[in-house]
Amino acid sequence: MNQYSSMGTETTAPAKVSSASSRLTVILTAAVAALGGAIFGYDTSVISGAMLFLRRDFNLTDVQLEFAVGIALAGALVGAAFAGYSTDRWGRRWTLILTALGFGVFSLLSGLAVGLISFSFARFFVGVCIGVASLTVPLYISEMSPARIRGALVSLNQLAIGTGIGVAYFVDYALASSESWRWMFASAVFPALVLVIGMFFLPESPRWLARNGFREKALENFHRLGRGDEAEAELAEVESTLKEEQEGLGILLRPGFRVAVLVGVGLAIFQQITGINTIIYYSPAILQMSGYPSAKAAILAAAIIGLANIIVAIVAIAVVDRVGRRFMLLLSTAGMAVALALIGIAFRQHWGGTVMLYVVIAYCVAFGIGLGPVMWLLISEIYPTKIRGKAMSLATLSVWGSNWLVAVTFLTLLNRAGPANTFWLYGVISVAAFVFCYLFVPETKGRTLEQIEHHWLHFGEKG
Repeated sequence: MNQYSSMGTETTAPAKVSSASSRLTVILTAAVAALGGAIFGYDTSVISGAMLFLRRDFNLTDVQLEFAVGIALAGALVGAAFAGYSTDRWGRRWTLILTALGFGVFSLLSGLAVGLISFSFARFFVGVCIGVASLTVPLYISEMSPARIRGALVSLNQLAIGTGIGVAYFVDYALASSESWRWMFASAVFPALVLVIGMFFLPESPRWLARNGFREKALENFHRLGRGDEAEAELAEVESTLKEEQEGLGILLRPGFRVAVLVGVGLAIFQQITGINTIIYYSPAILQMSGYPSAKAAILAAAIIGLANIIVAIVAIAVVDRVGRRFMLLLSTAGMAVALALIGIAFRQHWGGTVMLYVVIAYCVAFGIGLGPVMWLLISEIYPTKIRGKAMSLATLSVWGSNWLVAVTFLTLLNRAGPANTFWLYGVISVAAFVFCYLFVPETKGRTLEQIEHHWLHFGEKG
C-alpha cells in the first residue's frame, strides 16, 4: 500500500508549528537535500587528481583516459533521463534516498576497481546517481521553499556542489603523496550515508503530494514547512494550476511553454559548453601545462580554485533573491568571456602557472556568481507542476550530454588546436550565452512557481 493511501480521506486539520521551528525545518530540509549536490560535486571532480595516478596504474592512453573521465558523464545522461519519471512516479524524497544508496555502493566499487573495465562499470553507475541527483535536489528544494527565499535555498545546492568539488580537491591533495587514488573515490561513501539517514526524517514535496491526490498530507507538509495561514491558499493555487494542465509532454509544445523549454535547454547547454568542466576535470593537468612543477603542486592549486568556488557560491546565495536571476546571468557570462580570453592569452604569452591560477579563479568566480547556480535554479522554477520532473529531465539531459561532449573532446582539442585557441573558442561561446540570456531569460525572483507558470501561459496568449 502507498504510504499516503489513507491520507486523502483525512478530515482533521493539520497541526501548526511555531514560526521559528518551521523556518528551521525549511532550512534544514534544503541543507540535508543539498548533500546530494555535495556528493554530485565530489564524484564529478575527484577524478581530476585521481587520474594522474590512475593513468599510470592502468597504463591508459589519452583516448582511454578521456573514456575513464567521460564514462561517469554517460551514466549521468542515463540518470537524468530516468530521474524525471522516478521523481514523478515515486516522489522526490524516495528518489533521493535510493540515489544516496547508489552513491555509496558504486563509489566504494570505484575504489576497489582492478582495471579499466571494472572501474568504468562502477563509475558509470556513479554517473547515473549524479544525473538523478542533479535533477532531483534542486527540484525538491524548489518545491519545498517559499517564494521569497526560494532562490537562496535552491542556490544552496550550488554551494553544496562547489563544496563537494573543493573537498574533492583537498582530499586529492591529502592523498597525493601516498598516491592513494582508491580512497579518493571510496571516501564518498561517508556523505552518502549521511544523506540516506537525513532524508528519512524529511517530508515529501507537498506539490508532489497534491498532484497525486494526497491533499491532507500536502496541507500538513505546507504547515510543517512554515506556510502558516498561507498554507491553504498555496495549496489551492497548486490545485488550480494542476486542473489547467494537460497530461503528458504535449504541454511543452504549447505557445509560451515552448519558450520555457528553449530557455531551460539553452541555459543547460551553455552552462557546459562554455568550458567549466575542463577546469573541474582537468585543472591539475591544465596547471601542469602552464608551469606547475609537480602533480601535488598542481592538485594544491586546484584545491585553491575549489575554495574560490565555495566562497562565490555563498555570495550567490546572499544576492540571488535581491538582484535577480537575469542580472546575475548577464554579469556572469560577460565575466566568463573576459576570463577565457585572458586564459588563452596566458597560454599564448607563457605567463606562467601563478598568473594562470589567477585567471582560472577569475573564470570560476564569474561562472559561480551566475551561470552555475542560476541555471539549476531556473530549470527548477519555470516548468509546470504536473510535468516538472519530466521537463527538468529534458534540461538535465542537455546538461549531461553537453558535459560529456566537452569532457571527451577536451584533450583532443588541446592537441589539435592548442590550449590558447581552445579557451578562446569557449570565450566566443560565452559571448553567445550572454546574447541568449539577454534575449530570452525572464526575471523570476519573488514569484511563486504557479505565478511563473501563469507567466508562460500569458506569454503564449500574447504571442
